[in-house]
This record gives sequence, structure tokens and C-alpha cells, in this order.
Amino acid sequence: MTHFSTSAIVLQRRSYADFDLIVTVISRDYGKCTLIAKSAKKSIKRFSGGLEPFSQLQLVYRQGRSKDLFLLEESNIEHAFQAIRASVIKTAYASYWSELVNLWIEPGQPNGEIFKLLAYALEELDQDAKPESLINLLFLFRFIGNEGFQPILGHCTSCQCLIDDIHQPRLCFDLKQGGIVCRQCPSGSHTAIELSKGTLKQLQWMISQAPAVAERIKFSPLAISEATQFLDAFVPFHIGKTPKSLKFLKQVRPAI
Repeated sequence: MTHFSTSAIVLQRRSYADFDLIVTVISRDYGKCTLIAKSAKKSIKRFSGGLEPFSQLQLVYRQGRSKDLFLLEESNIEHAFQAIRASVIKTAYASYWSELVNLWIEPGQPNGEIFKLLAYALEELDQDAKPESLINLLFLFRFIGNEGFQPILGHCTSCQCLIDDIHQPRLCFDLKQGGIVCRQCPSGSHTAIELSKGTLKQLQWMISQAPAVAERIKFSPLAISEATQFLDAFVPFHIGKTPKSLKFLKQVRPAI
């Protein structure tokens, strides 16, 4: 019987029967999968009490009776992210990222980049060295870029005019077209939002850099506000659903 051993982050968990748990994880080596943890509510030795959402664990599991459900045999905590759990706002951000990964990633497809991105964002959030809003921007732009629906920010999607050659302080971003539209090319769409040219150029730079470099960018309060509101609209539009955790995040985070 084949056993799998890998590091993984819990995306979702739910109760099953009296003592079991069903958990969905994103793993470093095997992508997203769903596991059943038999007697998890009373087995401290096997599961170390660590099957909490967005915990990072070392797992051992095997194929169960169903091809879509694996049997979890052992888990050990690698990172519990206690500082995140102690903060409602941090928990809201971590829950949003976890739900996005769970909604978008297909099961059984190795995706080490998304695992590393989520682990990086959770570690940064737990350390409390950077503003939560900045870590959120870093995560979301890396996530959408990796998954192939990165916004077009460098030129007008209609006439292809480069942003440096567009002489207007604010530009429209058309969600349906997935990019900016200059004033000479009105989209006529009801899905357009406005961003300042300065914010767009900062976001362009962020997208082009590795996370360790991009995190050094100094956003103005206006740029943080515009970029956050833009992503609050862009991400749900392109995944086709507004995550429940985003609604909660908007309620608890400071006004942006």
C-alpha cells in the first residue's frame, strides 16, 4: 500500500460523524487533496491536535476506499502560526488566502509554487514585521500571476498605448477586458474601476519582482487603498465567486 509523506497547509476542515474530521490541504509535493482523519477529535498522539485551518503540518497518508479521499494516518505540526490565531484581522486574511487556494486549485495537480507562496504569506503575517495590507497585496498578485489571470497594467488593452505614453493622471481598469483602458478608448463597460497612474506603476513593479524584493516597496496610503479595492473586485470577478472569507475580512479590517 502506497503511503505519502509531505508538508502541507490546511485549507479547510469539517466534522464528520462523531469523532472524525475531513481536511482539505495544499501540499508541497502533491497539490490539493482531501483527507479523512479517523477519530481525530480524540487522538492526540496521531494528530497532535494540529488539524486547524492554515496550520502547516508534516503529513503521512494513504489512498482510502475512494480515489478522491485519502486516509490520514499521522500529522505533526511544523508551524502553528499562533500569532495569526491570536488576531481576528490576521485570521481573516489567512482564511481568505486559504479559501482562494481551495476554490481555485484543482485536486491532484502538484503545485509547489502555490504551496510556497501561501507558506511565505502566512509566515510574514505571523511575524508581524510588515503591514497585513501589504502582505495581502503581495500574496494576491503572486497568486493571480501564477494562475494565469494576471491583470494587464503596462498598456491600454484596446490601442496598446504604453502606460508611460498615456497622459492622464487616472486610468480605468476594465475587469471584463482584464486590463487598463485609456481615455481615447472608452470601454463602455460597467465593470471598470479607476486607479491613479502612480498606483498602477507601483503594482507593475511589484509584479515584476521576487517577493523578497517586492516587499520593500513603500506604498502610500492612497496606493494601498486603491490597490486593495482593485483586488477586492478583480479576484472575485475572475474566479467567478466572492469568497465568504472576503466578506468577513472587509468587516474586520481597518478602513482602507
